[in-house]
Amino acid sequence: MPEATAKKPTRRRAAAPKTKLFVLDTNVLMHDPTSLYRFEEHDIYVPIMTLEELDNNKKGTTELARNTRQASRLLDEIVSAAPNGIDAGIALDQASRGMATGRLYLQTEAIDVRLPAALPTARGDNQ
Repeated sequence: MPEATAKKPTRRRAAAPKTKLFVLDTNVLMHDPTSLYRFEEHDIYVPIMTLEELDNNKKGTTELARNTRQASRLLDEIVSAAPNGIDAGIALDQASRGMATGRLYLQTEAIDVRLPAALPTARGDNQ
């Protein structure tokens, strides 16, 4: 009688986690400046409009104004420490001391897209 051959269980390789891209609104950074480091392995994108709104909200003694200044300082530190510029995104692992392993992308060019007529274009949140 032939011996039964035992089948070895096949191991499935764990799928690599999918990296997501989060677009940060001004309010996210104004309420938690360190949110830049809270997206773990995911990438973050900061539009020009968000950077402009941060600049416009830095004045004052309120908690939001202080948070806005801190967010601006963190962004400045990250960008100034980027050895290869910002075009390919900036790795966050060093700046976050390992808390975040994603990349920071800053909008460097205007995006020319026609918005629906129902959206008022004067508001930054609609652009």
